[in-house]
Amino acid sequence: MDGAIVSIAESVERARPAFGRDVSTGLDALEPLIGRVGVGMHEGGQVVTSALRGYRFGAAAADATAPATLVRAAVPAAALGAIDAALRESVRYAHARHLYGGTVLDIPHARSLLAAALADALTADALSSAAVCLADAHAPAASIAVAVSAHLSCLLLADAAQQVSVLAGSTFYARISPFEIIEQHVRDLSALSVLVPDLADPLPAALEGVSRWCSDADAAAPASLLRPEVMAAIAADAPGAVEVHVALAAAAAETAAEAGEPADAHAALELAHRVSLLTAAAAVVAGWMQARGSEAIAGDPLAMEACLRRIRGRVVRRQPPLAVDLVARLVAHAEARAASGEEMAIGPARATVPLT
Repeated sequence: MDGAIVSIAESVERARPAFGRDVSTGLDALEPLIGRVGVGMHEGGQVVTSALRGYRFGAAAADATAPATLVRAAVPAAALGAIDAALRESVRYAHARHLYGGTVLDIPHARSLLAAALADALTADALSSAAVCLADAHAPAASIAVAVSAHLSCLLLADAAQQVSVLAGSTFYARISPFEIIEQHVRDLSALSVLVPDLADPLPAALEGVSRWCSDADAAAPASLLRPEVMAAIAADAPGAVEVHVALAAAAAETAAEAGEPADAHAALELAHRVSLLTAAAAVVAGWMQARGSEAIAGDPLAMEACLRRIRGRVVRRQPPLAVDLVARLVAHAEARAASGEEMAIGPARATVPLT
């Protein structure tokens, strides 16, 4: 493995100056909460040895936004570095480990696990990147969007880590060299909400503003799924995703109608969770719209479709396996990225709020 592993969150950080923000100054208080990346040598290359990537907001955002909102935006985006590194190591493990006359990655179930983990990581990236942009721009809806994003991003990261741990088998829990770092990443991601108190229960912070966020005009808001130009683009360039997109758009319209009605505490939290899923769908589609036509994974209609199908499975509480063609495409992306050092980031391709 040549060169350093570059985390997704680092690419978000590098993109900030292009959006008009200086990331070298800002909220120093976040550093002890987020931690820094440790880099060590492994088989002639460099690997990330800690779970979290540091990220700083511009001074304007730090002054205008509540500290809890900044933490909830920054930490999930930073934590993408851990699942990024774990996925890379998992690909290397799956190629190196031989079972039943072939490699682990020749086994259909193993391929499905890797594809599901990558789809969830891409969704978490799109969602957390949208939250970072909203918080950094101190947008009016930032506190609401960031709360639902933090809630779901942590769940997505934990689910992706779980897929990776199953893929790694005994290598995961026995910490077998040279892939023992996988266990560290999975462990740290699973404990994220415990390590960072502001992530422990972010959803209640969004309850009062859920109705407003459902009708917000931002590209990462659920209502954006209903835009005619979005539907036309998917019909033209991603026909396989039309069905799942229509279902999610219908869910967004239904949820917006329900959001204005009074509900008990349990129903309100259930609604907010569904809003977080629809926000993730909108963020994934917004990333695809921005990268559409490019060779990046963000512009791949099959990758976008896989993310939407995983989100839809969570909405209906029934997660069918991804289709063979979607698995094949995501595995190919994971292999190419592990071999070339290509970043898998969706988020840095665009800001959901124009920054001046």
